[in-house]
Amino acid sequence: MKKYLRPDFLKKGDTVAVVALASSLSEQSRQTMYWKELLESWGLHVKLGKHLYDSAPGEFAGRDEDRAADLTEMLLDPEVKAIISFRGGYGSMRTVRAMDLSLFDSHPKWLVGFSDITVFHAVLQSRGIESILGAMPSTIGPDAGDASKISEESLRKALFGEIRSYRTAPHAWNHTGSARGRLVGGNLSLVVSCLGTPWQNRLRENSILFIEDVDERMYNLDRMLLTLQQGGTFDRAKAIIIGQFTDTSGEDEWQRKALDLVNEYMAPLDKPVLFDFDCGHEHPNYSLYLGREVSLDVTKDGGYLKFEN
Repeated sequence: MKKYLRPDFLKKGDTVAVVALASSLSEQSRQTMYWKELLESWGLHVKLGKHLYDSAPGEFAGRDEDRAADLTEMLLDPEVKAIISFRGGYGSMRTVRAMDLSLFDSHPKWLVGFSDITVFHAVLQSRGIESILGAMPSTIGPDAGDASKISEESLRKALFGEIRSYRTAPHAWNHTGSARGRLVGGNLSLVVSCLGTPWQNRLRENSILFIEDVDERMYNLDRMLLTLQQGGTFDRAKAIIIGQFTDTSGEDEWQRKALDLVNEYMAPLDKPVLFDFDCGHEHPNYSLYLGREVSLDVTKDGGYLKFEN
Protein backbone atom coordinates (compact mmCIF):
# COMPACT_ATOMS: atom_id res chain seq x y z
CA MET A 1 0.00 0.00 0.00
CA LYS A 2 1.08 3.56 -0.63
CA LYS A 3 2.65 5.13 2.45
CA TYR A 4 0.64 8.11 3.71
CA LEU A 5 2.15 11.14 5.40
CA ARG A 6 1.31 11.30 9.09
CA PRO A 7 1.50 14.74 10.75
CA ASP A 8 3.28 14.96 14.10
CA PHE A 9 1.08 14.19 17.08
CA LEU A 10 0.54 16.97 19.60
CA LYS A 11 2.27 17.45 22.91
CA LYS A 12 1.56 19.84 25.76
CA GLY A 13 2.51 23.38 24.88
CA ASP A 14 1.58 23.02 21.21
CA THR A 15 -0.81 25.38 19.43
CA VAL A 16 -4.05 24.31 17.77
CA ALA A 17 -6.09 26.51 15.45
CA VAL A 18 -9.88 26.67 15.37
CA VAL A 19 -11.40 27.87 12.11
CA ALA A 20 -14.81 27.78 10.43
CA LEU A 21 -14.62 25.92 7.13
CA ALA A 22 -18.29 25.68 6.26
CA SER A 23 -21.42 27.00 8.03
CA SER A 24 -21.50 29.93 10.41
CA LEU A 25 -21.58 29.58 14.18
CA SER A 26 -24.93 29.50 15.93
CA GLU A 27 -25.82 32.26 18.35
CA GLN A 28 -25.40 29.84 21.24
CA SER A 29 -21.94 28.83 20.00
CA ARG A 30 -20.88 32.47 19.86
CA GLN A 31 -21.63 32.89 23.56
CA THR A 32 -19.61 30.01 25.00
CA MET A 33 -15.89 29.36 25.20
CA TYR A 34 -16.20 25.89 26.72
CA TRP A 35 -14.34 24.37 23.79
CA LYS A 36 -11.43 26.79 24.15
CA GLU A 37 -11.15 26.11 27.86
CA LEU A 38 -11.26 22.38 27.13
CA LEU A 39 -8.39 22.54 24.65
CA GLU A 40 -6.39 24.68 27.04
CA SER A 41 -7.01 22.16 29.84
CA TRP A 42 -5.15 19.65 27.67
CA GLY A 43 -2.10 21.91 27.81
CA LEU A 44 -2.64 23.41 24.37
CA HIS A 45 -2.60 26.99 23.16
CA VAL A 46 -5.56 28.00 21.00
CA LYS A 47 -5.44 30.33 18.01
CA LEU A 48 -8.68 31.51 16.42
CA GLY A 49 -9.22 32.13 12.73
CA LYS A 50 -9.69 35.80 11.87
CA HIS A 51 -13.03 35.01 10.21
CA LEU A 52 -14.25 32.47 12.77
CA TYR A 53 -17.25 34.57 13.73
CA ASP A 54 -18.08 35.86 10.25
CA SER A 55 -21.36 35.14 8.50
CA ALA A 56 -22.48 35.47 4.90
CA PRO A 57 -25.69 34.80 2.94
CA GLY A 58 -26.32 31.09 2.67
CA GLU A 59 -25.45 30.60 6.34
CA PHE A 60 -21.75 30.41 5.51
CA ALA A 61 -19.03 31.37 7.97
CA GLY A 62 -18.04 34.33 5.84
CA ARG A 63 -17.06 34.42 2.18
CA ASP A 64 -15.49 31.37 0.57
CA GLU A 65 -12.19 33.18 0.08
CA ASP A 66 -12.11 34.29 3.73
CA ARG A 67 -12.67 30.78 5.05
CA ALA A 68 -9.95 29.56 2.70
CA ALA A 69 -7.68 32.39 3.87
CA ASP A 70 -8.07 31.34 7.50
CA LEU A 71 -7.15 27.75 6.70
CA THR A 72 -4.24 28.89 4.55
CA GLU A 73 -2.91 31.14 7.32
CA MET A 74 -3.01 28.28 9.82
CA LEU A 75 -1.26 25.92 7.43
CA LEU A 76 1.53 28.45 6.93
CA ASP A 77 1.84 29.28 10.63
CA PRO A 78 4.78 27.20 11.97
CA GLU A 79 3.40 27.36 15.51
CA VAL A 80 0.11 25.67 14.61
CA LYS A 81 0.28 21.87 14.83
CA ALA A 82 -3.38 20.97 14.23
CA ILE A 83 -6.42 22.66 12.72
CA ILE A 84 -9.94 21.99 14.01
CA SER A 85 -13.06 23.04 12.16
CA PHE A 86 -15.56 24.60 14.54
CA ARG A 87 -18.52 22.93 12.82
CA GLY A 88 -19.71 21.33 9.61
CA GLY A 89 -22.99 22.26 7.98
CA TYR A 90 -22.37 23.19 4.36
CA GLY A 91 -19.59 24.98 2.53
CA SER A 92 -16.46 22.81 2.66
CA MET A 93 -16.45 22.09 -1.05
CA ARG A 94 -16.69 25.83 -1.77
CA THR A 95 -13.79 26.45 0.62
CA VAL A 96 -11.72 23.78 -1.10
CA ARG A 97 -12.39 25.45 -4.45
CA ALA A 98 -11.05 28.77 -3.12
CA MET A 99 -7.65 27.61 -1.84
CA ASP A 100 -4.31 26.25 -3.00
CA LEU A 101 -4.50 22.56 -2.12
CA SER A 102 -0.76 22.05 -2.62
CA LEU A 103 -0.26 23.75 0.77
CA PHE A 104 -1.42 20.53 2.43
CA ASP A 105 1.59 18.79 0.88
CA SER A 106 4.19 21.33 1.94
CA HIS A 107 2.65 22.06 5.37
CA PRO A 108 0.97 18.83 6.57
CA LYS A 109 -0.92 19.18 9.86
CA TRP A 110 -3.71 17.28 11.54
CA LEU A 111 -7.06 18.49 10.25
CA VAL A 112 -10.02 17.61 12.48
CA GLY A 113 -13.75 17.49 11.90
CA PHE A 114 -16.60 15.37 10.61
CA SER A 115 -19.87 15.78 8.71
CA ASP A 116 -19.31 18.37 5.93
CA ILE A 117 -15.56 18.27 6.73
CA THR A 118 -15.57 14.85 5.06
CA VAL A 119 -14.74 16.81 1.89
CA PHE A 120 -11.40 17.89 3.39
CA HIS A 121 -10.68 14.33 4.50
CA ALA A 122 -11.27 13.21 0.91
CA VAL A 123 -8.91 15.90 -0.37
CA LEU A 124 -6.21 14.83 2.09
CA GLN A 125 -6.64 11.16 1.21
CA SER A 126 -6.22 12.03 -2.46
CA ARG A 127 -2.90 13.64 -1.51
CA GLY A 128 -1.74 10.81 0.74
CA ILE A 129 -2.12 12.56 4.11
CA GLU A 130 -3.80 11.22 7.26
CA SER A 131 -6.48 13.22 9.09
CA ILE A 132 -8.79 12.91 12.09
CA LEU A 133 -12.52 12.34 11.85
CA GLY A 134 -13.55 13.61 15.26
CA ALA A 135 -15.68 15.84 17.46
CA MET A 136 -15.82 19.58 16.78
CA PRO A 137 -16.39 22.51 19.16
CA SER A 138 -19.98 22.88 17.95
CA THR A 139 -20.86 19.34 19.05
CA ILE A 140 -19.47 19.36 22.58
CA GLY A 141 -20.27 21.30 25.71
CA PRO A 142 -21.70 21.12 29.22
CA ASP A 143 -25.23 20.76 27.83
CA ALA A 144 -24.38 17.85 25.51
CA GLY A 145 -24.66 15.20 28.24
CA ASP A 146 -22.26 12.78 29.87
CA ALA A 147 -21.56 10.91 26.63
CA SER A 148 -20.07 14.14 25.24
CA LYS A 149 -17.19 13.67 27.69
CA ILE A 150 -16.36 10.40 25.93
CA SER A 151 -16.26 12.21 22.58
CA GLU A 152 -14.01 14.90 24.04
CA GLU A 153 -11.60 12.37 25.52
CA SER A 154 -11.50 10.44 22.25
CA LEU A 155 -10.55 13.63 20.41
CA ARG A 156 -7.81 14.36 22.94
CA LYS A 157 -6.40 10.86 22.54
CA ALA A 158 -6.49 11.17 18.75
CA LEU A 159 -4.59 14.48 18.77
CA PHE A 160 -1.94 13.14 21.15
CA GLY A 161 -1.53 9.86 19.26
CA GLU A 162 -3.01 7.64 21.95
CA ILE A 163 -5.69 5.75 20.01
CA ARG A 164 -4.67 2.20 19.15
CA SER A 165 -7.91 0.28 18.67
CA TYR A 166 -11.65 0.02 19.33
CA ARG A 167 -13.88 -2.87 20.33
CA THR A 168 -17.62 -3.02 19.66
CA ALA A 169 -20.43 -5.20 20.95
CA PRO A 170 -22.03 -7.97 18.87
CA HIS A 171 -24.74 -6.94 16.42
CA ALA A 172 -27.27 -9.17 14.67
CA TRP A 173 -26.41 -7.73 11.24
CA ASN A 174 -22.64 -8.01 11.50
CA HIS A 175 -20.83 -10.05 8.83
CA THR A 176 -18.02 -12.01 10.42
CA GLY A 177 -14.57 -12.05 8.86
CA SER A 178 -11.28 -10.19 8.75
CA ALA A 179 -9.90 -7.50 6.46
CA ARG A 180 -7.02 -5.09 6.26
CA GLY A 181 -6.88 -1.85 4.33
CA ARG A 182 -6.88 1.93 4.47
CA LEU A 183 -9.68 3.50 6.51
CA VAL A 184 -11.62 5.92 4.30
CA GLY A 185 -15.03 7.59 4.08
CA GLY A 186 -16.98 9.69 6.55
CA ASN A 187 -20.37 11.30 6.08
CA LEU A 188 -22.30 9.35 3.44
CA SER A 189 -23.79 12.37 1.67
CA LEU A 190 -20.34 13.94 1.27
CA VAL A 191 -18.76 10.68 0.10
CA VAL A 192 -21.39 10.65 -2.64
CA SER A 193 -20.91 14.38 -3.33
CA CYS A 194 -17.21 13.75 -4.00
CA LEU A 195 -17.99 11.30 -6.80
CA GLY A 196 -16.71 12.72 -10.06
CA THR A 197 -14.38 15.22 -8.37
CA PRO A 198 -10.56 15.07 -8.37
CA TRP A 199 -10.67 13.81 -4.77
CA GLN A 200 -13.12 10.96 -5.36
CA ASN A 201 -11.72 7.85 -3.70
CA ARG A 202 -12.05 5.02 -6.21
CA LEU A 203 -10.80 2.44 -3.68
CA ARG A 204 -8.06 1.25 -6.03
CA GLU A 205 -6.09 -0.07 -3.06
CA ASN A 206 -7.36 -2.22 -0.22
CA SER A 207 -9.79 0.01 1.70
CA ILE A 208 -12.19 -0.22 4.62
CA LEU A 209 -15.13 2.14 4.14
CA PHE A 210 -16.78 3.97 7.05
CA ILE A 211 -20.14 5.73 6.56
CA GLU A 212 -22.58 7.67 8.77
CA ASP A 213 -25.19 10.36 8.19
CA VAL A 214 -27.71 12.70 9.79
CA ASP A 215 -30.94 14.52 8.98
CA GLU A 216 -31.66 12.79 5.68
CA ARG A 217 -34.96 11.67 4.21
CA MET A 218 -35.33 7.97 3.59
CA TYR A 219 -35.62 8.38 -0.16
CA ASN A 220 -32.40 10.38 -0.28
CA LEU A 221 -30.62 7.86 1.91
CA ASP A 222 -31.79 5.10 -0.43
CA ARG A 223 -30.61 7.04 -3.48
CA MET A 224 -27.13 7.57 -2.02
CA LEU A 225 -26.75 3.93 -1.01
CA LEU A 226 -27.98 2.88 -4.44
CA THR A 227 -25.45 5.20 -6.09
CA LEU A 228 -22.55 3.64 -4.19
CA GLN A 229 -23.87 0.15 -4.81
CA GLN A 230 -24.32 0.60 -8.54
CA GLY A 231 -21.00 2.43 -8.83
CA GLY A 232 -19.20 -0.55 -7.31
CA THR A 233 -18.00 1.19 -4.15
CA PHE A 234 -19.42 -1.46 -1.81
CA ASP A 235 -17.99 -4.24 -3.98
CA ARG A 236 -14.51 -2.67 -4.07
CA ALA A 237 -14.31 -2.10 -0.31
CA LYS A 238 -12.63 -4.92 1.60
CA ALA A 239 -14.94 -4.26 4.57
CA ILE A 240 -17.54 -1.70 5.64
CA ILE A 241 -18.12 -0.03 9.02
CA ILE A 242 -21.57 1.41 9.69
CA GLY A 243 -21.66 4.38 12.05
CA GLN A 244 -24.59 6.37 13.39
CA PHE A 245 -27.57 7.24 11.18
CA THR A 246 -29.39 9.97 13.09
CA ASP A 247 -32.68 11.88 12.71
CA THR A 248 -33.74 10.26 9.45
CA SER A 249 -37.21 11.39 8.35
CA GLY A 250 -39.72 9.35 6.39
CA GLU A 251 -39.21 6.12 8.32
CA ASP A 252 -42.94 5.74 8.98
CA GLU A 253 -43.77 6.03 5.28
CA TRP A 254 -41.07 3.50 4.40
CA GLN A 255 -42.15 1.26 7.31
CA ARG A 256 -38.55 0.67 8.34
CA LYS A 257 -35.76 2.42 10.18
CA ALA A 258 -32.75 4.01 8.51
CA LEU A 259 -30.43 1.21 9.60
CA ASP A 260 -32.89 -1.36 8.25
CA LEU A 261 -32.47 0.31 4.87
CA VAL A 262 -28.69 0.37 5.22
CA ASN A 263 -28.75 -3.34 6.06
CA GLU A 264 -30.68 -4.08 2.86
CA TYR A 265 -27.61 -2.90 0.96
CA MET A 266 -25.12 -4.64 3.26
CA ALA A 267 -26.87 -8.01 3.54
CA PRO A 268 -25.90 -9.34 0.07
CA LEU A 269 -22.21 -8.53 0.55
CA ASP A 270 -19.77 -11.35 1.17
CA LYS A 271 -17.27 -9.43 3.28
CA PRO A 272 -16.88 -8.17 6.86
CA VAL A 273 -19.50 -5.57 7.82
CA LEU A 274 -19.50 -3.98 11.27
CA PHE A 275 -22.67 -2.28 12.51
CA ASP A 276 -23.25 0.07 15.44
CA PHE A 277 -19.88 1.79 15.55
CA ASP A 278 -20.21 4.89 17.74
CA CYS A 279 -19.06 7.58 15.34
CA GLY A 280 -21.24 10.26 13.76
CA HIS A 281 -23.72 12.88 14.89
CA GLU A 282 -24.45 11.44 18.33
CA HIS A 283 -22.45 10.96 21.51
CA PRO A 284 -20.27 9.13 22.06
CA ASN A 285 -18.54 10.13 18.81
CA TYR A 286 -15.25 8.23 18.66
CA SER A 287 -12.39 9.74 16.67
CA LEU A 288 -10.90 7.87 13.71
CA TYR A 289 -7.58 8.25 11.91
CA LEU A 290 -8.67 8.43 8.29
CA GLY A 291 -6.07 7.41 5.73
CA ARG A 292 -4.45 5.04 8.25
CA GLU A 293 -4.03 1.36 7.46
CA VAL A 294 -6.26 -0.65 9.80
CA SER A 295 -7.21 -4.24 10.44
CA LEU A 296 -10.80 -5.20 11.17
CA ASP A 297 -11.91 -8.45 12.79
CA VAL A 298 -15.63 -9.16 13.14
CA THR A 299 -16.62 -12.22 15.15
CA LYS A 300 -19.70 -13.44 16.99
CA ASP A 301 -18.34 -11.55 20.01
CA GLY A 302 -18.25 -8.19 18.23
CA GLY A 303 -15.76 -6.10 16.28
CA TYR A 304 -12.13 -5.16 16.76
CA LEU A 305 -10.70 -2.24 14.78
CA LYS A 306 -6.93 -1.80 15.10
CA PHE A 307 -4.88 1.11 13.76
CA GLU A 308 -1.64 -0.18 12.31
CA ASN A 309 1.69 1.62 12.78
